[in-house]
Amino acid sequence: MSIRGGSALTAVAVAYAISSMGDQVALVALTLRFYEQGASAVLISALVVAGVLPIVVIGPLAAPMIDRVESRRLVTAVALVQAAVVVVVALTDHVGVTLLLVAALGAGLAVVSPALLLLVPAVVGEERVAHGYGRLEAFRSVGNVLGPALAGILVVAFGSRGALLVDAVSFVLMAMVVTVVVVRREPVSGARPRWSQQVREGVTVLGRNRLLAAAISTLAAAVLFTATMSTARVFFAREDVGTTDVGYGLLLTAHAVGMVAASVLLAPRVPVAAQPRVLAGAGLLMGVALTVVAVLPVLAVALVGFVCTGVANALQNLAVRNLIHAEVPAEVRGRAFACASALLNGANLSGTALGGPAVVVLGGATSLLLAGLGAIAVTLAATPVLLRRRHATS
Repeated sequence: MSIRGGSALTAVAVAYAISSMGDQVALVALTLRFYEQGASAVLISALVVAGVLPIVVIGPLAAPMIDRVESRRLVTAVALVQAAVVVVVALTDHVGVTLLLVAALGAGLAVVSPALLLLVPAVVGEERVAHGYGRLEAFRSVGNVLGPALAGILVVAFGSRGALLVDAVSFVLMAMVVTVVVVRREPVSGARPRWSQQVREGVTVLGRNRLLAAAISTLAAAVLFTATMSTARVFFAREDVGTTDVGYGLLLTAHAVGMVAASVLLAPRVPVAAQPRVLAGAGLLMGVALTVVAVLPVLAVALVGFVCTGVANALQNLAVRNLIHAEVPAEVRGRAFACASALLNGANLSGTALGGPAVVVLGGATSLLLAGLGAIAVTLAATPVLLRRRHATS
């Protein structure tokens, strides 16, 4: 069986969701395993770092492969390798080996995500790229939401080992989904310089473009502040709002609902010329929402505020993605996606690491307030550059 057209886009989006969901299942199952084994908080934190650090470090180094290999074949091969790695993770209890294998899974994600993005123009055509990226972001958000819940159910039913084996099956399913997509994204032909030079091209193509440099650096700086939200949110919900675990779950759900709604309803309707303005507006929306939530710690206000942070988050991600697509030549685009992902994930990792100390010193609400004000400040600082380029190109 083979599929094409709108069904092909759905298939690619489903593959993206499975990838995200699988990562979440593995993380939750292994976190619970480490906890049950009496591992320290440092080792549990190392588990998170092991999954993200390869995206930051290995992603740009491996990125030329994303441009050089046909995307569907690359995703299929990496997904099958990830399935094998998860099987080994399920069968070992050695902490050091587990961390190395989790890092291998992170390296696979660093390749799979940009490769799936490169499939979008081939599937939907250049004129509907924003719609395609929006669909992928919506499915990714759903996968991130369903992953932890599914992991909890699987661990209760089958234990962490069984949950990981089910996760391995999900990667095989992902490979099968991508295989039935008829559309191919062939590499751009032409002379290829040395690997090291190709790696540098991924960085320089972003750095020498003033709009992309401003957009990505602005989002990275904002993420450095707002990533503390993942730690501060639980303390804010329990101590400042005074809600229960159910209320905290509603806040997480509100953010996810905002992301999905923006990905499906708003982002696909934004023309490329307006993306810099959307990026600036989304940064301000994120900052203002966090500021209001922190100043007015009431559950109803917090729910609306976190829907807004989800909307802003999706619009920020998709604005950068669409700008890279519009500004970067096709033969370098995979490396550009990988390098941007490395920078943004590095900022997220750093912000998350700072979140713990910030909450200890400042508390949940004040940490969110600092995150909101920081996001507003960096967005306002970059807005003149973003809007100047917008007027020049519109």
